[in-house]
Amino acid sequence: MSEMAPAQIKSKRILYLVLSTVTLLFLGLIYAFSMFAAPMCAAFGLEKSAVGLTFNIMMITFCLGAVLGSQIEKAIGVKGAIIVAAIMFAVGFIGTGLFAYGNIIALYLFYGIICGLGVGIGYNCVIATTNVWFPDKVGLSSGILMMGFGLGSLILGTLSVNLANGFGLGNVLIAVGIVSAIVIGLEGVVIKRPPSNIVTAMAPEKATGSSYDPADEDSALKTPLFYIYWIWAIIVIAIGLATIGNCASDAQSVGWDAGFATLLVGLVSVLNGVGRVLVGIIYDKTNVKVTMVIDGVVAFIAATCIIAAFTMGIPALYVVGAFCCGFCYGGVPVVASAFGRQRFGAKNYPLNLSLCNFAIVFGSLLNVALQAIVGTDARVMTFTILAVMAIIAVLDAAIPFSKMFNRDQELLEKRRLAHKEIK
Repeated sequence: MSEMAPAQIKSKRILYLVLSTVTLLFLGLIYAFSMFAAPMCAAFGLEKSAVGLTFNIMMITFCLGAVLGSQIEKAIGVKGAIIVAAIMFAVGFIGTGLFAYGNIIALYLFYGIICGLGVGIGYNCVIATTNVWFPDKVGLSSGILMMGFGLGSLILGTLSVNLANGFGLGNVLIAVGIVSAIVIGLEGVVIKRPPSNIVTAMAPEKATGSSYDPADEDSALKTPLFYIYWIWAIIVIAIGLATIGNCASDAQSVGWDAGFATLLVGLVSVLNGVGRVLVGIIYDKTNVKVTMVIDGVVAFIAATCIIAAFTMGIPALYVVGAFCCGFCYGGVPVVASAFGRQRFGAKNYPLNLSLCNFAIVFGSLLNVALQAIVGTDARVMTFTILAVMAIIAVLDAAIPFSKMFNRDQELLEKRRLAHKEIK
């Protein structure tokens, strides 16, 4: 895109941020599976254990879809990639509503695989494109976008489940697929890549006087810092999933009634969304190192409060732990989107963002493996191990990550100066 005046950029990017947040609200509907699971068992005549596997399939295909989305965008552009995501999302929900009756394979295929891939493609393209419009506030823009994604299950998921009571789950899923496809498709039609002078106009202190960015030349998978980041992300994600996936049942185990336990699930989703904005602000005000340490400390507090709730019989401590868990889990994708842009540049940002978010797969597998080893009912032992791992995450961010990040930034600056001298 050709150059634009700062005033034009500000009006455009606010529009894109609002539309992108609404789009992610709809894409985040796929995380409402925990709300859909019981109605699916009842409406479709499926076993609870078999239906539960759908979420794990979806998490894996979501990450694969994000990687695939970066390649689709390269081939057919942002508009084409987002429209592909809209079509896949619609096919996934409509297919589930039409064919999942008594057919668990159809549920896996349409909701788990097709929806998961579609959301991954759309999520990656929307965030990667929108964030580049905010070189001066990448943390804040990431946080707002992630808040929309995180609140999708609470707002639209709750509405969908309530409507299913009156209109039937299958009909609601079909309607959700159609409406969501329209919203997501509109995003694809409207949103565009930023102008060539975006950094000079909005973040002049980061402008180098040329379009050259040495970070564009680095591959995430060939950079040691990337794997040190992954260690931190995988641990915090595992802590988040261990709490979020069992929040209602754990809350009742420590003494809360079923009504409050259900409400707590929604409140944790709210903290997840709010946490994403707050973590984005912390990122902009400090740096990625401080943000990761703070988020890791909150994860440790979450695990220790939950341990105390079970061992001391204090239900209120479980609420504190669950809230902290929602906050720290919501912070991970914000750090991923901001870190991926800052360290590896804008040129291959969609691919690098998807790779950063691939930690979700390994965090999920770590959580599943841990519960398989200690048992799904051994909650104190599970969170004791996770509390120790949270300490590892904090130390990982504070020492090796910080040192390697500083070193990488110095090397990038040397390469930038060397390029300037050659010019």
